[in-house]
Amino acid sequence: MLSPEPAGQLAKSEEIVLALQRGILLGERPVGSWLRHEALAKEFDTSRTPVREALRALQSRGIVTIVKNRGARINGQSSQNVRELGEVRAELEGLAAALAAERINDDEIERMEAAWRDFDLESRTDDRGRRWAESNDQFHATILEASGNRQLYLSIQDIHGRLPPNTSYPAYAESTVLLRRNVNEHARVAEAIVSGDADLARELMKKHILGAVEAIIRAKGDSVFQENDV
Repeated sequence: MLSPEPAGQLAKSEEIVLALQRGILLGERPVGSWLRHEALAKEFDTSRTPVREALRALQSRGIVTIVKNRGARINGQSSQNVRELGEVRAELEGLAAALAAERINDDEIERMEAAWRDFDLESRTDDRGRRWAESNDQFHATILEASGNRQLYLSIQDIHGRLPPNTSYPAYAESTVLLRRNVNEHARVAEAIVSGDADLARELMKKHILGAVEAIIRAKGDSVFQENDV
């Protein structure tokens, strides 16, 4: 079966791109603020070279504008871009779920189901967001692995580079009801995959991803969008 590359093998510039995009989508790095090369190099414990590469990558996606001798100004993501990326991700991950329903093995079923088994919905500890992200990553990564399709894996990784995973958690963080709904959606996807129902697995996964994207938009509103977004 497919074995995705571990996160530790990401190039430093790719790591910085993902971290910056996640921060922008979460509103931690406001639209209109500046990213300085020296400060970023210190923050990520690296030289300026991977910082420059990361900012160029973000500029090519329209997320920042580089200004000589000043750094990069954050433009953010437009609501239209976020929705369009979400639509593509939903189709790709829906396909992964459908293929997994036909190809998943016992070990992958165990890892997929274990992803959420020990997640405590009622826990309000400071690390709940981290634990949710770990469970979410394991669940989706196992399904993608079970799909057995390398090109699908690469396509989804490309989408993750523009719309990082785990950015929907703030929409659920203050509501146990919404968080339970999110966890239950994962359970229904898993059930469809285990039962071998490829069509249902695809539709449930698509609905799950689209719902998460809309949650990001509702939670952050204009704080994650470009200033000229309408």
